[in-house]
Amino acid sequence: MIFSSIDIGTNTIRIQIAKKIDDCSFEFLYKESRIARLGQGLLKNGYLSEESIKRAIDILKSYVELSKKYKADRIFACATSAVREAKNRDEFLNEAKKTGINISVINPDKEAYLTHKGITYFLKNTLNNLEWAAFDLGGGSTEFIFSKDIKLTRTFSIPLGVVKLLEKFVKHDPPNEGELKNAASFFINNLNVYNPEKNIDILVANAGTVTSLAAIDLKLENYSYHKTEGYRLTLKSIDKILKKMTKLNANQRLKEFKILEKGREDVIVVGAYLVKELMTYFNKDYIITTNGSLREGILVDELCGKEY
Repeated sequence: MIFSSIDIGTNTIRIQIAKKIDDCSFEFLYKESRIARLGQGLLKNGYLSEESIKRAIDILKSYVELSKKYKADRIFACATSAVREAKNRDEFLNEAKKTGINISVINPDKEAYLTHKGITYFLKNTLNNLEWAAFDLGGGSTEFIFSKDIKLTRTFSIPLGVVKLLEKFVKHDPPNEGELKNAASFFINNLNVYNPEKNIDILVANAGTVTSLAAIDLKLENYSYHKTEGYRLTLKSIDKILKKMTKLNANQRLKEFKILEKGREDVIVVGAYLVKELMTYFNKDYIITTNGSLREGILVDELCGKEY
């Protein structure tokens, strides 16, 4: 049987179409990520704008058509930070329902739980018998996951992501050092409240900022899930990329880093700076990047047994 899973985030809407092979093995037939910036302006007034809703609905319509093309038996869809925080979320959900998609709005704990399943699906062998932590840096929130081997031990979510930090702290393009420092300090102060365990073997990261940085470091002209999966992205590499990015404005960044999706060229700088700060915070000189995330976790949770 064939299934689609859709992750509706604050910045990006992502689809994956997969064929289930056995108890918990999938052949991934198609993946796509498109930027809707659904949460644009949400921080100011608490509402999803008409423009951002239209962008998101247009993407969902195209994903429904893709699912039909691949003869998907069912579509699973989850919405995260922007939709769960929006005062007019029902308006968006009702519009989405007209496309044929019933969206489940998940809380931060469920988001982290599903993300853990997505990560371990891909990195099970890499993380075997290790104490590890992961962060999923989104547009509106960031989930932190702590695990031993594939056993989830702790999760928490901070209601801050790259879109919110950009809108709150960055007034210049390119951002200046003070703006980036203030954004990162604000984030780290919120992180400290949870007193996270720092004595870990490996730090893992996913989501668009991290995988884009991995692709840039690999000098990819076209994005490759295979090449960015399990990649060691070093602190030194991120620092080098950041130095170049902070000398360019958003349009120049798109031209220089052709792998960047349009819509990520502004948030990537604050995102890269925060990734660097998080690596320093957890005392790691590299992170393991993965494409395993909520989108994959949805499939594992819905279609595999409880032991997975």
